[in-house]
Amino acid sequence: MDTLQNDKMQTQEKAKYYEEKISHGTAEIPIALHKYSYPKGTESIFYLHWHREMELLVVTEGTTEMQVGETKYILDVGDCIFINSNVYHSAKSLDLDGGSFYAVVFSYEFLQNDLHTHFAKRYIRPVLKEKLLFTPVIHQDGDWQSKILDLLEEINELDYMKLLENELMLKVRMYTIWELYYEHAKQNEVLDEDNSLNLERIKPVLDYIEENYSYEISLAELADLIPMSEGQFCRIFRQTMNRTPMQYIMRYRVMQSCHLLVETNKKIAEIANLSGFNNISYYNKVFHTIVGCTPKQYRNSNF
Repeated sequence: MDTLQNDKMQTQEKAKYYEEKISHGTAEIPIALHKYSYPKGTESIFYLHWHREMELLVVTEGTTEMQVGETKYILDVGDCIFINSNVYHSAKSLDLDGGSFYAVVFSYEFLQNDLHTHFAKRYIRPVLKEKLLFTPVIHQDGDWQSKILDLLEEINELDYMKLLENELMLKVRMYTIWELYYEHAKQNEVLDEDNSLNLERIKPVLDYIEENYSYEISLAELADLIPMSEGQFCRIFRQTMNRTPMQYIMRYRVMQSCHLLVETNKKIAEIANLSGFNNISYYNKVFHTIVGCTPKQYRNSNF
């Protein structure tokens, strides 16, 4: 695996059961067009998952709530959301009247196979590493945004089974879309040169959480591992991991419980306890917040 992807996958590598198994494109043409409709009464459109490809999802019917990473977005008909590589995301319907959307899912390799070229270093790597942030949601209310939506609609009109026959058209459209996103991207002010150093400083904390997540963990004992004051530790941890230590622990516990839900027949209450939750109601609440469904629904799902 490319070293760039390894950097981004460090905290996600232990959550392989979240990885979507659907194939998106082929080695010859690493891009796919998916079209989905969901019936009236549907709440969860798809549960929390991630994939190595990037995604451009356009809502064509209904109102959708998308969770991408830690952020939730409301999408109306015609809105498009950009989802970066290896980022967790889920979706649910807000009006329960049914709806539809299409998604263009593609690997960076469709644009440039070699990440070490000058082109990739300037135009692709900063996006994958999230040093450069694309506008997350675009609407039909701006010149450049409308152009992207028009280009995506041209792709949507293709037969999804015959993309290879339209490779030149796809290349032209996708490069133009990427150019428009790139021209209006913003620098990520959260990332700085100290992040790599901070990641090394808090690595003992991450290792400790991995080994002791099923037990009670306090801020004081985590801060003592470095050592730092609790205030300084919380500030550096949040700056580096983009969440508080407690948020990180809760997410890690839920991720481990997902593994047990899928791989074992243990009762949900036992899984909650093994994952560090001593209250089943609180476990259900945290699980639903992070994953977008109940533990039982997750266990019964086929994604």
